[in-house]
Amino acid sequence: MALVARILMGVTSALMVAYMVLIFSLVIIGDYDEIWDLADFPPQDFAPAVLGIVLGLFFAVVFVGGILITFWQSHLLLKLGRDHLFRALAHRLRLCGGGLAMMWLGLYAFMNVVPLAMSMGRVAPELMEIQWAPFEIETVFLVLAVVMMALSETLTRAAEIEDENNQFL
Repeated sequence: MALVARILMGVTSALMVAYMVLIFSLVIIGDYDEIWDLADFPPQDFAPAVLGIVLGLFFAVVFVGGILITFWQSHLLLKLGRDHLFRALAHRLRLCGGGLAMMWLGLYAFMNVVPLAMSMGRVAPELMEIQWAPFEIETVFLVLAVVMMALSETLTRAAEIEDENNQFL
């Protein structure tokens, strides 16, 4: 099962990085139709606002960085040995939680802030279908991040108790 998880993480990571390279390439060559489509706008005759493109690329990198951090820490969790298990688990879970929080932040900003920045007075209001919803499916990433951080704190306390017990033995 660990092998299947690693394969899925590797394939997903490769696809996300390839998609990022595609987006960067489209921006560099000036083909903005796909960029407008990402923001749920119909194709426009003009380029999106530069601030929107910069923010979009930044938050896309934050999202992909969060995925890569989460997957790498998950891979390391699967490799853990038996020594210092509590402390290592706590550390890896804390970093996984941080990666999931990055994923949530990147995706949330990409879906809600970037379309506004891209259109900035350029798209007719009737074409703008931006819907702001604070709790959508990507909120699961944030909830899991908080749970992993809480588990990390519990495991850190367990490691401290284990260290105290080992001193008495």
